[in-house]
Amino acid sequence: MRQTIVSPVGLNFISKLDMDLVRVFIYWSKQLIGIRRHIMVRFLIHWIILSAVMRSCESDPHGSHWFNEDNLTICEYLRSNQKEYAKFTRLLDEGEMLTTLCAYNPHGEGYTLFLPTDEAIDHFIEQNQDYGNFEEILLDTDFIYILTRYHTINRKVHTDEFPDGALTDRTLTGDRLTIGLYTDGDNPLYKVNNVAPIIKSNLEMTNGYVHVISEVLQQAEISGYDWLQQQEDYSILAQAMELSGIKERMWFDKYTILAEHDSIYHRNEIMNIEDLIKRVATPEIPYSDLSNFFYQFTAYHILYGDFYLNDFYEGNEKYWTMGNEPVMISVGLEIRINPGVDTLGITISESGDTTIIDYISLVWEDCNIMTKSGPVHSISDLLVAEPLPKEDLSMD
Repeated sequence: MRQTIVSPVGLNFISKLDMDLVRVFIYWSKQLIGIRRHIMVRFLIHWIILSAVMRSCESDPHGSHWFNEDNLTICEYLRSNQKEYAKFTRLLDEGEMLTTLCAYNPHGEGYTLFLPTDEAIDHFIEQNQDYGNFEEILLDTDFIYILTRYHTINRKVHTDEFPDGALTDRTLTGDRLTIGLYTDGDNPLYKVNNVAPIIKSNLEMTNGYVHVISEVLQQAEISGYDWLQQQEDYSILAQAMELSGIKERMWFDKYTILAEHDSIYHRNEIMNIEDLIKRVATPEIPYSDLSNFFYQFTAYHILYGDFYLNDFYEGNEKYWTMGNEPVMISVGLEIRINPGVDTLGITISESGDTTIIDYISLVWEDCNIMTKSGPVHSISDLLVAEPLPKEDLSMD
């Protein structure tokens, strides 16, 4: 008669079973005579071994699991790579997020974790005045709760889905993260929120993706208006917004700023705010008055709603501004602002063909600047609803 051989590993697990399972095995091995007993006995042995493994995993006080190294959840990957990610793993644990990343997402298709290295966290501490060391961060549970969730997206997102703009899927704090694509020599480089390069991407786990980043992500704390006030190179538009009193009229939370660098104004013989006032302001009317062309010029730079580059609709679309005049944005092979409004430049090719540039383009490396109110996009020419006056309106 064929014998069923139980391996030493199997015997080791069986020896750990409680007496109820042993009695079940003995009972059925005696009953199974004449009905292909060896097959049924083998099935029972495998069932008992599996039960033992499951009980062992549940009772392990150190949280270890039986798994294939190529088949890990996100939290198992973190636990098995403590040399690189011990600090953020600790933060996830303290923020009650680690257990979430051990499981499958009940509300979506997996998770995506932007994972800072230990070096990234050390650099964050060096640059942050609120925390002198890692232990001080551990004491701030409110900060840890927000920080860990800000690094986690409620769906698995591969880099193939990354836009040149902001991810449509939000973090567990309800925020959007921006993605920029750059080149490092011949290699493409993704940067999150314009600050955190992705150094390892698309690490696929059973419950999502991990993208390793070399800087810690932080929520935007200032509005687009306040961001502009802090920029020395956008001082003319910033002063125009202050003098026009636009901030007091911002009854809405989300908006987009189209901003010209000071050099754009200089190219148009506007060297400072005084030159802009002489060029566009309506005489004897307060700058903050809606009928003053100075106010209209300034307010025309602010779109209602937050529009990252990938949020603009394909084709030609009007976007309303605080100046009560729409900006026309055309999206095709490139993004063109107010095509046909003014002749801004002419290029002549080597073959002699002439191209008239009658639209404003985007300065890509200075777009998608994230603020809590929405993005700031740098543009290539002066944004006006109609051609700028060539002479001072204040002159007789």
